[in-house]
Amino acid sequence: MRTAALVAAAAVISYLDHAQQDRTHGTWIGTTPRYQTYGDRAKPPLVVIPGLDGCTVFFQGVVPELVRDFFVVVYDLPLYDGGQNYTFSYLANDVAAALDELAIERASIIGESFGGVVAQHVALEHSERVEALVLLSSLAKTELTAVVKFKLHCLLPLVEFLGRAFPGIAQTIFAKVHASDVVEASEPAWARSLFVKEASWAHHASVMQRIKIVAALDIEDRVPRIAAPVLLVRGADDSFTGHTTARLRALLQSRGQVGTFPGGAVDVVTLPGGHLPHVTSSDLFARAVRDALFVVHMEKMPESEWHANYVRELNKNPFFNTTDVDIALTSAGYISWRAVEELKK
Repeated sequence: MRTAALVAAAAVISYLDHAQQDRTHGTWIGTTPRYQTYGDRAKPPLVVIPGLDGCTVFFQGVVPELVRDFFVVVYDLPLYDGGQNYTFSYLANDVAAALDELAIERASIIGESFGGVVAQHVALEHSERVEALVLLSSLAKTELTAVVKFKLHCLLPLVEFLGRAFPGIAQTIFAKVHASDVVEASEPAWARSLFVKEASWAHHASVMQRIKIVAALDIEDRVPRIAAPVLLVRGADDSFTGHTTARLRALLQSRGQVGTFPGGAVDVVTLPGGHLPHVTSSDLFARAVRDALFVVHMEKMPESEWHANYVRELNKNPFFNTTDVDIALTSAGYISWRAVEELKK
């Protein structure tokens, strides 16, 4: 009798859990591409691609700053329905489809972590659509610490199995386990709470599928073919993917175009925080992106317009005309670009 009651209770919980996932995500399964747009369409387009969990809310402090200068397209990762050939190329094609729908020929792209890998694939497979890349806490080859390997190979299969019956519960467990990877112990408690809260609502089957494709990631041989200028952004305390930035930079520098940030070069910015510095230092991240892309667009301006814009930026930011290549951005300092000095010559 007790066993039957437990089975019945489990069945009810499973039904309610699946129903909750369907209410939250069911409408969007099979709907592609999906995105939200913000700002003036007359401004340069900028696409934002979220990370593994698909949580675009992590950019809530960034988008209001970026819309001052860009037409911002916040892209939603497609949900996995079990039938797609869910690969990075599939996702890159979906981003290109979003650009087609919006009649955008070329755009700059911000990619966060997993989204940064998607952005790299867009740049490799649809190079004519990419103006510049901002790769945030991203990678070209998955290299995991011993702790993360244990989670991937021992804990994740159990979470995925649980998710077949209880997807919402399993996703909440995953969010809590994964939080220690992306939020450092030194970061404020609210950052961890925000991550767990938002990631718990993610579509579980999609997250599991994304983990599978990123676990096997190795595109290091393809990265040097990226033609667009690239800004790499990392958190100073990121123990999850922080070590991949140096490798990404070396691969991108092997293109042989490192004289200026436009012209196919790469620059690196280090922000306070861990894997999600756009959450904990959203204003600094937004300004770093804004300045980097300003340089890219400035290269295409007539000289008179370029000079007027440069003077405007210099008045706003006293550090704008310095010449350092890599600057650790803190609340007391600001980023500067070697590229600006090169353009002044």
